[in-house]
Amino acid sequence: MRKFTIVGGGITGLTAAFYAERYLPEDVTITLLEATDRLGGKIDTYETGEFAVERGPDSYVFRKTAMTELIEDVGLGDELVRNGVGQAYVLHHDGLHPIPKQTVMGIPLDVNAFRETTLLSEEEHEDLKRMLLSPPKVETPDSDVSLGLYLRERVGDPIVDRLIEPLLSGIYAGDIDQMSAMSTFPQFIEGEQKYGNLYEGMRHLRPEQRVAEVGAKKVGQFASLQRGLKSLTDRLAERLERTEVIFNCSVEQVSEREEGYRLFTTRGDIDTDHLVLTVPPRLIRQFLPKVDSDFLADMKPHATATCSLVFKEEDIELPFVGTGFVASQEADVTITACTFIDQKWPHAVPEGYHVLRVFLGRPGADEIVEASDEDIIETALHDLQGLMRIHREPVQTVVSRLRDGLPPYAVFHADRVKALRAEIGRVYPGVILAGIAYDGIGMPDCVKSVREQVKALGEKVEI
Repeated sequence: MRKFTIVGGGITGLTAAFYAERYLPEDVTITLLEATDRLGGKIDTYETGEFAVERGPDSYVFRKTAMTELIEDVGLGDELVRNGVGQAYVLHHDGLHPIPKQTVMGIPLDVNAFRETTLLSEEEHEDLKRMLLSPPKVETPDSDVSLGLYLRERVGDPIVDRLIEPLLSGIYAGDIDQMSAMSTFPQFIEGEQKYGNLYEGMRHLRPEQRVAEVGAKKVGQFASLQRGLKSLTDRLAERLERTEVIFNCSVEQVSEREEGYRLFTTRGDIDTDHLVLTVPPRLIRQFLPKVDSDFLADMKPHATATCSLVFKEEDIELPFVGTGFVASQEADVTITACTFIDQKWPHAVPEGYHVLRVFLGRPGADEIVEASDEDIIETALHDLQGLMRIHREPVQTVVSRLRDGLPPYAVFHADRVKALRAEIGRVYPGVILAGIAYDGIGMPDCVKSVREQVKALGEKVEI
């Protein structure tokens, strides 16, 4: 009997198992190994009788259909919810500023989008307007380039540092000046290639490409589930019929056999013909030593933490009505962003409460992640107290840490992933790599990648 083994029980591993049962022949034995005592990985919803607070990701970009298709495949389509929309802000050294309307990730769709903003001086606004209407003579990249460099040459430093960097770092938790443009926002370069400059390219973006556009859509562009994202991983586990799930099973070493591989685990040795690895890059280096590991060594994840604070409505005065704010590096705070959950996801919070989810940890400045829960809560409250009136302590707090978090997605990331997979195909045939380290940090990217790889495997004559 042929054997198919998945290492890692997060959303990627569970998706691999779910689609393996659909695409692989009936006589293939499917096994999923999870190092902890729970499934779901980074997805984990803290639930009480009244609240649903996400410890990990809280949503996905709705236009990326792979996630919605998976949700519908497991029968949860009727529980989909879209985010509430409202004004968002950016925190600069001199306070909170509304994010200008008619912008996408801080890039204007209208030359006058920044006319009313307090983020730019009149002179800086005129400079930006000139750069948009008379673009600088810079070559359109024909290969990958630093996202920060690309944007700075086209819209200038002030708007990159004060708005675009906080927004993009809020998504990728990375350094914008080291980040790959083609692996994060390829539509910027593709639009310029087609329409001659970044501004015209952005103005011609299709509606579904306008992720995080401010002031345009009344329908949220992000989606989640009524009972939290954990309901998806729970349902995936329930729907597995042919898959044996082994908990508390850490893989310590992988060795080659004449046909296939032997996994040395804390629960005994396991032989397999095909292997899906959804683990962090540092473990790939350990498991597959014949692979050139320079790229894997470079993919050091950024550690982040979140602190969700539950307040009674009368115990806190929010500084604005809206969905939250991001913090620029010039702001005198430790926190990097704050989401007003009751505004963004009203289904998750009962009436009479405000829930604030605070994010902490930047590349090169993530010491706070290893602080005690008490210190993280104290830091979050200290920073928030400079922005709003807090009359009483929160009635509940939830602290979470993501140590094996988001990879850096540096320049030429996609090319290096392609080369890595090609090398693995040569020296470790039958091994699949999947997860946030490779094809995109969003859940839909992980789902799509592993689904396609499992389906392709099932289409082979000899599996």
